Amino acid sequence: MAVGPTVSPSPARPDPTHVVDRGAPLHGEPIVHFEKSPGRVEVELEDPGSLFDRAAPPTYPHLGPMLNSTVAKFMVDSAREDRRRREIGVTVSFRSSPLRPEEEAGARAQMKNFFTNEAEMAAMDHRVNSTEAWGSLRFALPVVVVAALIAGLLTVPSKWGVPVYLAELAYLLVVVVIWVMVWDPIEKLLFDAYFIRLRIRALHKLAKAEITFAYRPGTPATAGPAPSEKSPSESIRNFLEG
Repeated sequence: MAVGPTVSPSPARPDPTHVVDRGAPLHGEPIVHFEKSPGRVEVELEDPGSLFDRAAPPTYPHLGPMLNSTVAKFMVDSAREDRRRREIGVTVSFRSSPLRPEEEAGARAQMKNFFTNEAEMAAMDHRVNSTEAWGSLRFALPVVVVAALIAGLLTVPSKWGVPVYLAELAYLLVVVVIWVMVWDPIEKLLFDAYFIRLRIRALHKLAKAEITFAYRPGTPATAGPAPSEKSPSESIRNFLEG
């Protein structure tokens, strides 16, 4: 039986009317150098909407809009870096039109309350850390006492008829056990507690800080065109040359 030629379906042609929106061309994000300003925390944002994360629901104990997490972290880290000063100031600059006085007062109060609540949470973290540290120490003390007695006995292996190399190995194991048992309470009582106190102090300074809003509507939001981008004159010349 003769078989006719098979006809393969033609590939689908792209719809010329369909336009893919790739957004505005990227020109490179401006690079921000964090320089230390003694006694002052300076933040520059695009607009007041960048200061608060209104899309995310507030987490306990916060009830109002949450401060942007990246902005809050930068402010707290800056206050911790300048920990020798008892008071600091905060300047928030916007590349937008000024807020109304009542809006400024509300944003300022929201920021102060946010840092106050964060300080309360950090204080609770400090109390929990202290409770767990002393509990871990009470658990570790009996083990450390027994291990220390065993280590003392192993210092004279000839008295117990134990080979020297076995006594030395057992002694090292006992020392490791002692170190493991005391490391957790030492870490919590000395290191963790110190860094939590630094955070609490920074949050209290931010909660009491004088917050100033500045506005720079004419400041460009980008760093300018990328080096590889053609200038308008070059684009026109290439178009005319075909």
